Amino acid sequence: MRYNSWTVIDGGSKSLQKHIISMVMFAKKKFKIDPYIEIYFRGDSYGLGGCVEIDDGEYQIDLRRSMRLKEMLMTLAHELVHVKQYEYGELTQNCEINIPYWDKPSEIEAYGRELGLFITWAEENNLGNKAWTQD
Repeated sequence: MRYNSWTVIDGGSKSLQKHIISMVMFAKKKFKIDPYIEIYFRGDSYGLGGCVEIDDGEYQIDLRRSMRLKEMLMTLAHELVHVKQYEYGELTQNCEINIPYWDKPSEIEAYGRELGLFITWAEENNLGNKAWTQD
């Protein structure tokens, strides 16, 4: 479903799409970016998530469809940090190719920010007291 000219979500329930687009809009505002993003839900054989730069200012984010909502939104927040990194020139497709995964500056930042982004998003959307945001 196309939410606007800059965000497309392929699959998921209306409720899930609503939360996904809310997180995307939150991150775009937080990071002061406005890229084109396509989001796809993948099967269980796929990792938790991934982000690739398709072209300048265009990104594809993949999310495992079987995750619980909180885990999915935290993974999305993680991937949106990568979008921010691409937009600001902090990350390119090959800049960290010879660095072990857990030592990559892009992953250190993304893992370091995902929970805080999720909590801030949940509080700004009056969801901080919902059971699913707590577990």
